[in-house]
Amino acid sequence: MVQQFKFKANRPRIVGNTNITPYWKVLENIIEESDIILEILDARMPELSRNEELEKLIKDKRKRVVFILNKSDLVPKELVKKRRIKLAKKTSCYAISAKDKETISKLRQFIFAQAKESEWYNVGVVGYPNTGKSSIINSLVRKKKAPISSRAGTTHGPQWVKLKEGIRIIDSPGIIPLKQTDEIRYALIGSKNPEKIKDLELVAHKIIELFSESENLEKHYNIELKSEDPEEIIQEIGRKKGFLKKGNQVDETRVAITLIREWQSGKLRL
Repeated sequence: MVQQFKFKANRPRIVGNTNITPYWKVLENIIEESDIILEILDARMPELSRNEELEKLIKDKRKRVVFILNKSDLVPKELVKKRRIKLAKKTSCYAISAKDKETISKLRQFIFAQAKESEWYNVGVVGYPNTGKSSIINSLVRKKKAPISSRAGTTHGPQWVKLKEGIRIIDSPGIIPLKQTDEIRYALIGSKNPEKIKDLELVAHKIIELFSESENLEKHYNIELKSEDPEEIIQEIGRKKGFLKKGNQVDETRVAITLIREWQSGKLRL
């Protein structure tokens, strides 16, 4: 059964999803209540999806953090392995996909091993919006408990989810740090929806640059690239998809939105 998080008397409640301050207090409370913290990272760009302020808070609370490389099915296996080994030098790290039962099973066994000496064991699940926290929880409990969406900000408040007798998982709302304002970063890891991005074309250019050593962009859009210039590539994609305005001009905004959405949803893969 899913339960709404029970706040301590001296902790503020969420007063609305437009103010990040109460969300941060909720997150602090979750960390205090948890015995271990799973920080969900995007396997396509783990360093960008690490939340430095969050990790500092976990360290200050003297809690253990474990890195979870989610969406590993969207990245070549050798690259996932390389990134996991690098992160594992700092703390335990698991590369998983919510679609891969074997990787989820390994994570379950890890949690059970950590909890075996405890009567009650709480597992906090944290990370940026849309990194896949809820889908991982649902895969772990093998039931649909937490809300899932490809849009950032689906989980609006923390929830308790029972993994097994004596073990609970706390699903948290995705938190964007107060001090960080890197729109490109948030867009690339899917924490900001396309309609809220101010510079769509700049983000689209960054996505194109990720494919500089891969042919998957050409294969995905069935185009033959004659240049590495992101602007020319946008033109190629726009003409191929028929995204044209009056005067036979490519609708660059529409191309940019398509690129961002397909990257965030995992349709466009490295």
